[in-house]
Amino acid sequence: MKKPKIVLDVIREEQGFSAIADIADKFIGTQGDSMEELKQTILEVVNLTFSEDGLTYSMDEIELR
Repeated sequence: MKKPKIVLDVIREEQGFSAIADIADKFIGTQGDSMEELKQTILEVVNLTFSEDGLTYSMDEIELR
């Protein structure tokens, strides 16, 4: 399987941040109290979501907008 491009929309919440995306028929959603924590949870959830496909990502391969 070719690696899908990962692009998440970041939303500033009252407290912290959240990020969402629909990629390859999979919904990805996570949150964090800070942008650093959000990036950590994004990396974890993306890699967990695509682990069954044998794919792993680094933060450099994930686009935030």
